[in-house]
Amino acid sequence: MSSFGAPSHLRRDRLSDQIAKDIEARVLSGELAIGDRLPSERDLMAHYGVGRPAVREALLWLNKTGMLSVSNGDRSRVTEPDPRELLQLLSGAARMLVSRNSGIRQFQKTRTFVEVAIVREAVRQASEEDIADLAELLAQNEASAEDIALFSRTDDAFHHRIASIAQDPLLDALYHVVLELLEDQRRMSLSHPEALSKAIEAHRQIFEAIRDRDADRAEAAMRAHLTTVVQTYWDIREEAADPAD
Repeated sequence: MSSFGAPSHLRRDRLSDQIAKDIEARVLSGELAIGDRLPSERDLMAHYGVGRPAVREALLWLNKTGMLSVSNGDRSRVTEPDPRELLQLLSGAARMLVSRNSGIRQFQKTRTFVEVAIVREAVRQASEEDIADLAELLAQNEASAEDIALFSRTDDAFHHRIASIAQDPLLDALYHVVLELLEDQRRMSLSHPEALSKAIEAHRQIFEAIRDRDADRAEAAMRAHLTTVVQTYWDIREEAADPAD
């Protein structure tokens, strides 16, 4: 294990925060590398001159951030952060935003930004195997037009496969988190009588643009598709709020 030198000066208030910051600084500086194990809780208590609660709170916080792996009966270990886990830390606040119309609109806009970036990168990165996979997923999506539940699953699979082509873990994580937050919106949009046929046509245009290596066309097709999904959602909401119509 890497050496564990003298601790930085610790204030007596919020000791757990100070311990967490000290350990974090050691990781960021490279003193502690990915895979390194920290001293035992007892050794950390002696090292920092604090009780067990302060040490445990610090370790649990670093575990929550994805910097450490903490398990009972074993010493904590420095880990490689998972982008999706990091973004999930924001899920509570994000769900509060999505509970309001303004928050829904913001995340709809974010989804468009992310998927447009993804599809442009997919055009650049797509291999022949990727194109073949997308063609198969598109065929499955088109074949499920009479079954909304199946269509929804094949719709997800098609979009997720495009995201995987981009080979950007952080962008992929952001994409998945945003989709989870907009799950109700996406399902409601598919309930519209014309939604499935419009989505199938949009998917085909997106696929053909990726296949033809046309980034501008792919972006335009994706943007038009998501604009339609968003508009359909708000149209349904408006109709539901005004039953007199």
